[in-house]
Amino acid sequence: MLKKGECATSLVLEFVSCVVKNLPEVPDDVMDGWVKNPKALQKALHVLCPPETASERPGLLRRIATTTATGVQRFVCDDEALKAANIGWTGKNFKAHFLDKVEEGVSDAVVVVHRLERASPDVPILAELGNRAEIQLAHFFALLQKQSKGEDGLLLVNGGYANVAYIKGNNGSVWAVGACWDSGFQFWGVEALSFGYPFWWRDGSQVLSRDS
Repeated sequence: MLKKGECATSLVLEFVSCVVKNLPEVPDDVMDGWVKNPKALQKALHVLCPPETASERPGLLRRIATTTATGVQRFVCDDEALKAANIGWTGKNFKAHFLDKVEEGVSDAVVVVHRLERASPDVPILAELGNRAEIQLAHFFALLQKQSKGEDGLLLVNGGYANVAYIKGNNGSVWAVGACWDSGFQFWGVEALSFGYPFWWRDGSQVLSRDS
């Protein structure tokens, strides 16, 4: 951080420019929230300054499995799709940004399952995944449907641990979509969170991505 009277070095300017260029699309209300709460923003940005160097600190994600997600000609996130995957609860953000979403011509894809080794917000996770982060909603639902009765499988079905995927919503923005199995009600609960929301995913949760 620059102190009063100091000039920005070329490295600082290059770093700030890189951060701005790689920011995900953040909704206006979220940006307004950060502006009005700079201390929370500073806390979130501390993940950019870990005490160890990148070479000393182990990665956030550990690759544990892969699976082939079958493509589909047309996928619609409607009541029928929710019922097929046994999604019994959806949060307000998921309803607002994913219900009635249509995906056309979805190809087969290899989906990687990663274990989150340390609790983390979305930005560092996305940085580690790079351009492999985003998957299709159709693929996410297909995986949920395979374990629609809480069966053991690739996804976690132990309460409190989320299965997280980064997926485009109806407006084209990418959201962090988390699915947790409710062992009491015996269904999936699904919600979508903006990257700007200061939420930390619990260590031991799982993150899905493309293989390439």
